[in-house]
Amino acid sequence: MDLRQLQTLLVVAEVGSLKKAAERLRIVETALSRQIRLLEAEFRTPLFRRHGRGLTPTEAGRHLIERAQPILASLDQLKSEMLSSHEAIAGKVAVGIPWLLLDTLSARLATGFMPRHPAVNIRLVGGVSTQLQYMLQAGDLDVALFFDRKATPGPTLKPLFSERLLLAGDRSRDYRLDRPLPFSHLAGVSLALPDSSESFRQHLAALAKERGIALDVRFEVGALQALRTLAANALAHVFVSLHAVRADLESGKLSAAPVDDPPIVRTLMLGLPGGRKPSRAARHLADVLGEEIAALVAAGSFLIAD
Repeated sequence: MDLRQLQTLLVVAEVGSLKKAAERLRIVETALSRQIRLLEAEFRTPLFRRHGRGLTPTEAGRHLIERAQPILASLDQLKSEMLSSHEAIAGKVAVGIPWLLLDTLSARLATGFMPRHPAVNIRLVGGVSTQLQYMLQAGDLDVALFFDRKATPGPTLKPLFSERLLLAGDRSRDYRLDRPLPFSHLAGVSLALPDSSESFRQHLAALAKERGIALDVRFEVGALQALRTLAANALAHVFVSLHAVRADLESGKLSAAPVDDPPIVRTLMLGLPGGRKPSRAARHLADVLGEEIAALVAAGSFLIAD
C-alpha cells in the first residue's frame, strides 16, 4: 500500500466511477483499476461493489476511506508547511462560517486577507453551528466559527463575544429594541426555529419547560432568508441577530425586540482542531477572523450581552 493508492481510493469513492476517476487523475483506466485490485489483494477483501452505475464502497472500503482521509489531509498540510518559507504564509485552509456571517466575512477576507497573502487558498464552507463543529472535529475544517457550542474534547475553542438575540415579527407588531419583551410573550406567538439538534433550540426548549410554557413551533428552518421571509409575512416569529436584520428594521419590513427574564443569549466561538497542529496559514487566518469579528462588534453590528 502506498499514498498514491490511497489517493486513488478516495477519488474513486468520491466520483463512483473508474472512468471519471481516471479522467480526474489523468491516468489510464486500466492502471487505475490495477491499483484498486492491488489494494483489495493486499487487504484480502473487496473494497468496492461493481454495478451498472459504477462502484460503491463496501463496508471494508468505507472503513479504509474513513481512516485514510485524515492521514492524507495531514500529509497535505505537512507539505504546505514545508513549502512555506518563514516570511511567506501559504497553503490551503478550509474555513467554516455560520450562514449569518458568511457574506460579510467572505467579503472582508477577499478584500483584506487575500491581497496580503496571495499564496493562501481559502475554501469557505457555510453551515449551521452543529454541522460546522462536527466538521472541525472530523478534520474537514481547519478553522471554524460557530454559535452556542459547549467546550468538548477535541477542538480548541475561544469565545469571541456573546450577543442577545432578538424576537422578530412583522412590522405591525411594533416591537422596539429599547422595549424588551418578557419570556412569557413566547407563549402567545407561533415560531420558526432551527431543528431540534441545534443547541439554541434545545436551550430555548429547556427555558420554556422551566417556566411551564408550551412553544408553538410551526416551522423548522435554518436558512436566514427563509426566517426573514416568514417573519415579514406574519407567518411566524423568529429569533435573529441584530446583524442579520438591521436593514429590515431600518426599512420597516420587520420589527424586533430583545427578550428579558431571561435574556436569550448565544456566544460565538472560534475553533481550531485539537488533534493536530494547525498550519501557519490556518493560525494566521484564525487571528484575522478574530480581528474582523472584533471590528464588527465595535461597529455595533450585534446587541452585545452584558
